[in-house]
Amino acid sequence: MNRSSRRAGVSPGTLFAACAAIVIAQVATVVPAPIVGIIRQAHGLDNMALAWVTSAFLLPTAVLALTFGLLGDRFGRKYVLMAGAAVVAVGEIIAGAADGVHQLWIGQAVTGVGAGALIPTSLAIAVAGAPTALSRSRGVATWTMAMSLGTMIGVLYGSALNEYFSWHASFYGVAPLALVSLVITTVCAEDSREARGRALDWPGQISLVVGLTCLLYGLVQGMGSSWKSPSVLVALPVAAVALLVFAAVESRSGAPMLRFDLFRDPAFATATVAAVIGMFSFLGSVYALSIRLGFQQQSATDSAVFFVVLQGLPCLLGPALPRLMDQLGARLLITGGLALLAAGEIWLAFVPLSRTSLVSLTGPLLLEGVGFLFVVSALTAAALNSAAGHSTGMTSAAVSAARNIGTCLGPAVVGAVALHNASVARPDHLWDGYATGLLVCAAASVMAAFATLVWFREPGARPEPPRYRPPSPPQPWARRP
Repeated sequence: MNRSSRRAGVSPGTLFAACAAIVIAQVATVVPAPIVGIIRQAHGLDNMALAWVTSAFLLPTAVLALTFGLLGDRFGRKYVLMAGAAVVAVGEIIAGAADGVHQLWIGQAVTGVGAGALIPTSLAIAVAGAPTALSRSRGVATWTMAMSLGTMIGVLYGSALNEYFSWHASFYGVAPLALVSLVITTVCAEDSREARGRALDWPGQISLVVGLTCLLYGLVQGMGSSWKSPSVLVALPVAAVALLVFAAVESRSGAPMLRFDLFRDPAFATATVAAVIGMFSFLGSVYALSIRLGFQQQSATDSAVFFVVLQGLPCLLGPALPRLMDQLGARLLITGGLALLAAGEIWLAFVPLSRTSLVSLTGPLLLEGVGFLFVVSALTAAALNSAAGHSTGMTSAAVSAARNIGTCLGPAVVGAVALHNASVARPDHLWDGYATGLLVCAAASVMAAFATLVWFREPGARPEPPRYRPPSPPQPWARRP
């Protein structure tokens, strides 16, 4: 038994290592955002090729979340964090050295594998051993603040490196940060694992990876180019078959990667759906914002300031999140966060492209940033609290996979809607298409808010199961029939 399992709660060093890991994952996620226009110009990329600069990273983070959750439970979360940081460093070096788009895709994909290890494992290690729902909520709130902080650091750091060196340096610069995270984890983190009931289920692993890879590839490629292309016509049926095989294998497994009975709990099921839609909506709007800034020919450094307002300022609310969740409940916090997200997206959609100042976008960006912070922290804490009797790695990975699937689909859907609705290749006409994509994101947020308000039940609101009481031994003086 390791030290973390003997001790109630999460040690400060472990929480620090978890926060460092999610910061690095977010830095790697957002580095391309303020420099997509520069990468487009450097390589003459069309919209589909440019979309895969982001999607090549996001796809493995979505596909491998459950796999890394299992590996962390079985072999130790500390070691998965260390390996993930090392893989991120390697991937960023490959991407930084790219002299063509194909090597850039490969580097982004390798980095995505590393981030796929860091995201669910950092969450699991941040809450493993937390004895109460409140302490889990505090761990989730700290982890969420670190995620937002990583976004802010990423856009500033990557933009500055691009401004003073080149876009290659924006990727190279993430590698030493990843190695710092590796050292922090090695020195500060206590290991934790939940190997009981967790096994390497190869049929389940392979069918899930094939199914999700083909599904996300087919959706991204279909929305970005054509639903009739041969690759899409092959990928989507293969995805359907592979996911059906995964469901059949896991329903018969004695140690499944994902327990489907988790979804019988209204809190967990609704939080998972809200995670997909919330991240789809938020990342779709972030992608539209980055395109808008590119149309306005903002420098990478100037673009970074907009992302700081979006993610940095809402971090000031972070310390109040556990208390807000305790007083208002996850249901109201998720619903309100989705409503704020929708309001910010609608506002941003109607700001004319001619308005280039930060002041004109501060209002919608703050609404979106606060909404995102509420949604991610509340739904993550609710899902973990509702499934507290199950493996922490499994539940953390399931929520992370849901978020990452939404993250992967957001830019693809918004880009597809924008190009479908833009008939003239002029910035103002193209922005009208992206504004329509923002309205689609807002509509998704409104539907998710309504579903949460109607179906979500607080994890603590359901009755406790009756405790087992052994039968009383017969008394010698009791009258017998």
